[in-house]
Amino acid sequence: MSEANDQNCNCRNLLADQKTWEVILDPAFCNDPGAADCLAHLLFILRKAIASGPEGCIRVMNTLQDGIRMVWPYTEEHKLARELYEIYLSGDLKPWDEPRELLEGALESFKTKRKAKSPKDAGHGSKRRKAGATRARR
Repeated sequence: MSEANDQNCNCRNLLADQKTWEVILDPAFCNDPGAADCLAHLLFILRKAIASGPEGCIRVMNTLQDGIRMVWPYTEEHKLARELYEIYLSGDLKPWDEPRELLEGALESFKTKRKAKSPKDAGHGSKRRKAGATRARR
């Protein structure tokens, strides 16, 4: 994969370590080198834009936000939300199980908990993501 002694890698200042990248990339690209090449080009463009300064950083943030939006249809959460929505459309759900009720309740709960957290505890993300990152580091 990558060389451990790559001089361009500051391995102590990473947002995702090599194991995390492998957990994400191996299943997605092991049989599709063309897609891997496309991602490598995008990462290179993002790095170059960040290095260009504040305007480049804003463009990168907007690009990443758009990427998150574009990835959504491929997620299990999207598939589950779609299935729940279709059941809702059929009229077979109780009012408290309808998508809007469930989502509004979850968001309200999150916002309430976030307000109660101290500033040093904020931003740690979901337990599921932490579990995946922990597995990736083993």
